[in-house]
Amino acid sequence: MGLSDASQLMRLPNTLIGGGTVFVGGLLGGAEVTADWVTVSLHSVSVIAFMGCWNIFNDIMDIDVDRNNRPDRPLASGKVSIDDARSFAIGLLTLSVFGLLGAAGWVTYNGFDLATWLPSLPIWFAALLLMVHYEFEGGNSLRLKHKGLPGNIAVSLLVGIVIVFGAASVGGLSNPLVWMVGLTAFCINSAREIIKDVEDMEGDIGRETLSMQIGPNRARTIAWLMTLLGFASLFLPFALEVLPSGMLLLLTPSILAIIAAKPRIHQGDDHGAQRMLRLAILLGMVGFAVAALLRNA
Repeated sequence: MGLSDASQLMRLPNTLIGGGTVFVGGLLGGAEVTADWVTVSLHSVSVIAFMGCWNIFNDIMDIDVDRNNRPDRPLASGKVSIDDARSFAIGLLTLSVFGLLGAAGWVTYNGFDLATWLPSLPIWFAALLLMVHYEFEGGNSLRLKHKGLPGNIAVSLLVGIVIVFGAASVGGLSNPLVWMVGLTAFCINSAREIIKDVEDMEGDIGRETLSMQIGPNRARTIAWLMTLLGFASLFLPFALEVLPSGMLLLLTPSILAIIAAKPRIHQGDDHGAQRMLRLAILLGMVGFAVAALLRNA
């Protein structure tokens, strides 16, 4: 397996964004000293490896779908075997565990209170349960991928969890800003996941997405409602005076991206809409990260 194939299987740009989001969570959670940032970095490695593992298992489970929708993918094109992909995924999951345990060791080595770090463990296991119940088909699996909106929610929970995970690495779960930002990311990503399913509707084989259950136009309406919830939650830190109102300017690019997504959703430009929603999430994370830096300065 070449580096290009490995990068495609992992969806490396997306996993690196996920790893960067851990640092946003660390900032929101109050990371300050170098030792804190080492802990956050190890959590970031854990997230990058975990997301890469999930993406590979997603390609393995969706190989027939990808032969229609994305025939250039490494598995769908036959460039990488299923056995090699599975071994790579297991290796990444192992690396994710080592990143998590390495962070615990680092916290202990530096004499920090391990109890403040411990919530990272159940958060990681919650993400693992989401992956298992989303991707796998066993008798005990909830098979969330095949249940429309619950599947979209499961994937989006992972996005919110990454922010919380970053904050948990430095014992910052008591900060309400962490949960508000996580809620914003969850809502907007839920809308994006719904729109992505509408976009892939014709090629999705063996799935029952929300758009298949209620039709693409109604699915787009629900996506817009989730976008509105995300838009509203973006203002929560300022309405509740967790952040000074002047810092709302830092969220202007994200707000404009959300507004720009509206006509694309209503016109049925699914590809443009989901890309604009993704941009809104990224710009929002940057805005909140800068706000946290200014607040902590």
